[in-house]
Amino acid sequence: MVYEAHWNRRFHVFLAVLMLALSLIGFLAAGIIPSASTRDHGAYPLAGGAIILVCLAVAAVFLRRAVNADVQVRVDSRGVYARARGDATIPWDAIEGARLVGRGNKSFVRFKLRDPAAYPSRNPLRRAVGGLDRALSHGDFGINPNYYDQGMVGLVAAVRHFRPDLLA
Repeated sequence: MVYEAHWNRRFHVFLAVLMLALSLIGFLAAGIIPSASTRDHGAYPLAGGAIILVCLAVAAVFLRRAVNADVQVRVDSRGVYARARGDATIPWDAIEGARLVGRGNKSFVRFKLRDPAAYPSRNPLRRAVGGLDRALSHGDFGINPNYYDQGMVGLVAAVRHFRPDLLA
């Protein structure tokens, strides 16, 4: 049994389209798309421009995820690989605990490592707040399958298959 997850393409394309639609608010605020409000009270080009830029930047992130075919999460006999965490597969003997957090479709799995320094996060912000993250959320890193093409059921089944002692 192997759990392998990629970015959910349809979901990320939908989010990108949603952000492009939200950018219309910026076009309205800037006065590029005329409306009764901008005719009566004036346009706000700086605010509108900022809204447009933010929406386009976020849409680009979602589109980049939609076309990314790389494996984001893998759970197999060797251990747990989470691309957001780092390039290495964390072996099962380096994981001392796991916990389901949340409810329904907002659930994710948190993993507690024996030695977090041995597998540092690739993200500098996550490395900086690692201690706070451990203190508040049981564990050193989490996998949120809501954004991937494989769901929570497969993730939990794979973890239980290889390490039945981790999740009750």
